[in-house]
Amino acid sequence: MFALDLPNIILGITGFFFLIQLMYYLFIFLRITVKGKRESVVHELKPVSVIICARNEEQNILNYLPKVLEQDYPRFQVVLINDRSWDETWDVMEAMARKDDRIKLVNIPDSGKDDFAKKFALTVGIKAAKYDQLVFIDADCYPASSQWLKKMAERFSSQKRIVLGAGTYLKHKGLTNKLIRFDTCSIAAQYLSFAKAGVPYMGVGRNLAYKNELYDSVRGFKSHYHIPSGDDDLFINEVANGKNTAICFEEDAITLSEPKRTFRDWRIQKRRHMVTGKHYKFKHKLLLTLFPLSYLLFLFFAVLSATFHGFWYIPLALIGVRLILQYIANWRVFKTMQSKDVYWLIPVYELIMLILNPYLSLTSNKYNKLH
Repeated sequence: MFALDLPNIILGITGFFFLIQLMYYLFIFLRITVKGKRESVVHELKPVSVIICARNEEQNILNYLPKVLEQDYPRFQVVLINDRSWDETWDVMEAMARKDDRIKLVNIPDSGKDDFAKKFALTVGIKAAKYDQLVFIDADCYPASSQWLKKMAERFSSQKRIVLGAGTYLKHKGLTNKLIRFDTCSIAAQYLSFAKAGVPYMGVGRNLAYKNELYDSVRGFKSHYHIPSGDDDLFINEVANGKNTAICFEEDAITLSEPKRTFRDWRIQKRRHMVTGKHYKFKHKLLLTLFPLSYLLFLFFAVLSATFHGFWYIPLALIGVRLILQYIANWRVFKTMQSKDVYWLIPVYELIMLILNPYLSLTSNKYNKLH
């Protein structure tokens, strides 16, 4: 038996934080590794409105809108919203709309002021949508295949009124690109796993779908309209639950986009997302905080225990078990999101993000005041 001395107390604390990590992996994160049966597959594909909001995106509209229009889907429209652009975005939109009558144009002229955020543009676009089923994609994104729209829409049912998809970033050279893709995959693994476990808390606007009647039932973005960002995650955080939410996570149903090229630009983007995260429901913030915190404490006490305890191999074995679970839980996510090159160094990137995230979170308050 172990005596109640300091090395054994430290070992016991290590075991406690390991159990917290084990619960997360067994009951949440490992769910995403198994495809299982589709939660709902409808045989009659109802009409869909694809919503695209664009601000100064003339080149992206030219490059990526055709990939949306070529979707293998029986009946859909594209609601294209010009969100106060001052480049040639509106002219490009008009030219493309003349060639395809499935495009519905919405124009919000640039007044020289920045009084409205993206939520206003989306509100106007949703009002202009012809169909109840809404699928959202950003102007700087494109579908991975012609099956994207079908895969997303067929998850809808009378009960499932929200469909969470995933978007990844293209591969480039450099550590910043790897960190961006690791972070994107990790976030996707987290919110999709939680949704599969019946605790949906966010979605991403570059690949998201919900029904118009659900949007109307909460008066759209009214509860968080004063917050500049969060048209996707704050809306889902408000309306999603285990019964009304499905996920769509397949290689031909993701979206792709160009990542930020510099660490500074990515840091600004991350801070903006962290500002919205502070407005999540308390239970979600608690669950999302407990996981990285318990891992940091587990790692700290495991190293301490391995240094001072006679049975040094026990904490090292726990670290090994956690590492195995981590690799198993993340394989499908990183493979589906075209980031297998990042997968093999998950522990390294995770440690980097564990240091970066608290810094970015603390400095996001300063970002919020400036913006």
